[in-house]
Amino acid sequence: MLWGGRLWRHPDFLKLWGGQTISQIGSQLTVLALPTVAVLQLHRGAFEVGVLIALQRIPFPLLALIAGVWVDRVRRRPLMIAADVLRALALASIPIAAFANSLTLLQLYAVALLMGLGSVLFDVAYLAYMPSLVGPADLVEGNTKLEVTYSVAGLAGPGLGGLLIQLLGAAKTLSADALSFVVSVVTLAWIRRSEPAQPAADLLTKSRPSLVADLREGLELVFSNPLLRNQLVALTLLALGFHLVDPVLYVWAYRDLHLTPAILGLTFTIGGAAGLVGAVMSASAVRLVGLGPLMAGCLAIAALAYLLLPTAAILSPVPVLFGVYAVVGLFDTMFNINQVSLRQGITPNRLQGRMNASFRTIFWGAWPLANLIGGVLGSWIGPVPTILLAGSIGMLSAVAIAVGPIGRLRQHPVAAPAA
Repeated sequence: MLWGGRLWRHPDFLKLWGGQTISQIGSQLTVLALPTVAVLQLHRGAFEVGVLIALQRIPFPLLALIAGVWVDRVRRRPLMIAADVLRALALASIPIAAFANSLTLLQLYAVALLMGLGSVLFDVAYLAYMPSLVGPADLVEGNTKLEVTYSVAGLAGPGLGGLLIQLLGAAKTLSADALSFVVSVVTLAWIRRSEPAQPAADLLTKSRPSLVADLREGLELVFSNPLLRNQLVALTLLALGFHLVDPVLYVWAYRDLHLTPAILGLTFTIGGAAGLVGAVMSASAVRLVGLGPLMAGCLAIAALAYLLLPTAAILSPVPVLFGVYAVVGLFDTMFNINQVSLRQGITPNRLQGRMNASFRTIFWGAWPLANLIGGVLGSWIGPVPTILLAGSIGMLSAVAIAVGPIGRLRQHPVAAPAA
């Protein structure tokens, strides 16, 4: 899947893959740098960091369903380009404001919100664009290669980000992510393969179902299909659990564990390296244990790793954090390759945008809620109890997969339902 396969001879996929590799490395800089600006430069606590992280996800429950309808009505690649331009401009404003000594928490919140808006448009369009670019037969290979992108980004981005923050400061580091979005725009514009045209009936009559009808059709697909419904429940539980950790991690690491940005970035780098291993192992793991057991097992092991994270305050912090994030990176990557390929493979192309938008609305909608709750809990009961609660809720997502219809699957379904 990684070193072989037909997509190495697919020039347009290689352009998309290359651009996304650069863009994802840049985005990993922002994952570390944006909350670091809030904690170390603006001296904010867990609640403010929770709001900052949540604002990047709040557009998903508000706008993803409408974005999904839009994505299924227009060509998807121009939307992806527009979203990257928006995110590049938003991020570039932070180093400019820092240079003028006028950076405020309110500006960070505004940038986070604009980043979220761009991410809604890009992610929904991107997930819907992939099947038309590579074809259903190559989806698992394509998603494996793209998951390697995320792993490489997780490997290179945080370590590079930690060093850049140490050398330049967190605000200036964000300019590198702005440039990475420009690279993504160039590679997307370079793709030569045309997207499928609108259905002939739409071209002749110019008539379409209403917005409400389109929204309903996408939601009905997700909730009527047992596999999609099972996956949605598990992902929502996962988001509610694991993302409680996001706002408390930075405050806990910097103030209680006394880590530097470079060490925290290296922690995420270890997770990225393990994710690369997970991407290589994914196809073999499915053949060995079966799709459903693998997905459930990956979530259970990742949840257990989070439950062990608080031992960093008792034992040596750096080895514990390195070990936890290595485990999470390995098994989260294998889970993501298979959960994305599963839902793309059983959804007709004309409904890809609305299906992915429904997922993004519900389980990514739980993400900012978890960030806000995590920020409140981190300020109220402290980071360690919050992390333990996160791991416990995350374990429920593994149970949902294990006892549901996905848990009985041995391999990926090969045929999509008729449109």
